[in-house]
Amino acid sequence: MKKYIVALTILLTSTFSTAQDGLSEVLAAGLDAATSFTNSYAEPAAKAFSYNLSAGWYDDARALPKGKFNVTLRAQATFSSDDEKSFLLDPVVYEGLIQNSYDNTNSPPANIRVTFGDGSSTPRLIATALGENDPSQSLVVISTDRTTGIETSRSVIELPQGLGNAGVDVVPSAFLQAGYGLGAGLELKARFVPKIQIDEAEIAIYGGALQWQLTEVLDKNDVLPVEISVLAGYSILDALYDFEDGAVVDGVDQRLETKSGSFTLSLIAGTDFKVLNFYGGLNYNAGTTQTDLLGTYTVRNSGSIFPVSQTFEDPITVKTDVSSMLGTVGTKLTLGFFQIDASYTLGAFDTVNSAIAFKF
Repeated sequence: MKKYIVALTILLTSTFSTAQDGLSEVLAAGLDAATSFTNSYAEPAAKAFSYNLSAGWYDDARALPKGKFNVTLRAQATFSSDDEKSFLLDPVVYEGLIQNSYDNTNSPPANIRVTFGDGSSTPRLIATALGENDPSQSLVVISTDRTTGIETSRSVIELPQGLGNAGVDVVPSAFLQAGYGLGAGLELKARFVPKIQIDEAEIAIYGGALQWQLTEVLDKNDVLPVEISVLAGYSILDALYDFEDGAVVDGVDQRLETKSGSFTLSLIAGTDFKVLNFYGGLNYNAGTTQTDLLGTYTVRNSGSIFPVSQTFEDPITVKTDVSSMLGTVGTKLTLGFFQIDASYTLGAFDTVNSAIAFKF
C-alpha cells in the first residue's frame, strides 16, 4: 500500500516539485504566463484524480445483511489517453501574455519574443503532468529595447517533465474500505487513508457512501433474475507539499496544497450466487480538484525578463471540474469469510480496480 501512496505523492507534487529548479524562471516570465502553463500542464492529472476517487465503491449488487460488516484493502489505477499526456503550446500566445505582463510594470519599454529552444515558434505538443518530453523542451524569452532594438535579456525556461518520464503511466490509489449492514437493504460504507507524511508531503483520503439494495425491499419473492442496488458516495483527497522556504525562490511559507472531491451516483445490477458473482453498474461522476501554490515568492532581477524584482503571494490556483457517465463491470469470488474482487470502469479515464476483503 505504501508503494501506491508514494506514487500518488509523486503525481500530486509533480506540477512543481519536478520543476523546482525552473520555478523561478516560470514565475519570472510573468504571472499570466505561469498560470496559463500550469493550467494546461496540471489539468489532465486533476481530472484523473476525480475519476480515480469515484471508482471502487461497490463490488456487489447485494448489500450486507443487518449487523454484518466487512473490511477491504482496495487498490486501483486510472489510465489516461494519449491526448491527455500532452497539450499544444504556442509560443506566440505566451509571447503576448509575457508582453502584457511586462507592459504593466515600470520596466523600460521593450519588445518580447518567445521561441522554443531550437529557435522555432511553430506550436508543438508539450508534456502534461501525465506525459513526457522526449527530447526535453525549453522556451527562450528574449527582450529587446523598443527604441534601439538591442537585446537586453535572454531567459531559457526548461519545461517540466511529466510522470511518463519516470515510467509511470497511471494515477494510483490504495485505501482501506469498510462496510456495515444497517438492515432494510441498506449498507453504510467508509474509506480512508489516515494522514501519511512522506518526506515533505502529506496525504489523506477519506469518504463515505450509502448503498440501498432495492430488490431486498421491492422484490422479496425473487421475481427478478438479478439483484439491483443504488449507491451514492463522496470521496475527498487532501494533500500538502511543503517546499523548503527559499530553496528555489526567495520567500516564506511556500507550499503546494491539493484538494480533490468526487461524487458518484450508481445503479448496480448483479447475480446472487454463493461463490462466484458478476456485477455491472452505470455511474454518474462529478468532481472538483483544486491545487494552490501558496506563500510568497520573490523573483530577483538576475536572469529575469523583468529588470526589477517581483513578489508574488499565493500566485497560482488550478481548479478543474469533471462531470460524466461511466460504466463498470466486475466479478467477485467468495470463499467463506474471504473475498477477492476485480472490476473495470470505462469512461473518459478508465480505471482498473482490485481488492481483498474479509466479511464478518
